[in-house]
Amino acid sequence: MQRFFDAIPRWLSSRVSIFIYLFLFFYLVVFPVVTSVVPAIVSWAPSSMTQLILGNYTNVLSALGASIAAGSGVVVHKKVTTIQKNHDAMKASLDSLHEKLDAMNSKDVDA
Repeated sequence: MQRFFDAIPRWLSSRVSIFIYLFLFFYLVVFPVVTSVVPAIVSWAPSSMTQLILGNYTNVLSALGASIAAGSGVVVHKKVTTIQKNHDAMKASLDSLHEKLDAMNSKDVDA
């Protein structure tokens, strides 16, 4: 079940998901505004029933915002994880170098 929940941000931030939300936004918000301003295309406006079925304006906008936020959160998390792994590897390398230098210095002092 946890794997399912971990996959949700990846699905919400997929290109297909964002395309669907952008399409709904234009069809439910932008297109009705344009059809109300241009009388020649008023018959192409989505009906009230269509708008009700496909969702209201705020849900579409919030879903789009959530998708973008989820995607950017996943990207940031991956980058932070990579930086932490690189830092740990560099710290281990530096500790090894200090041990070797200390060993060389102790040999020089003994000689």
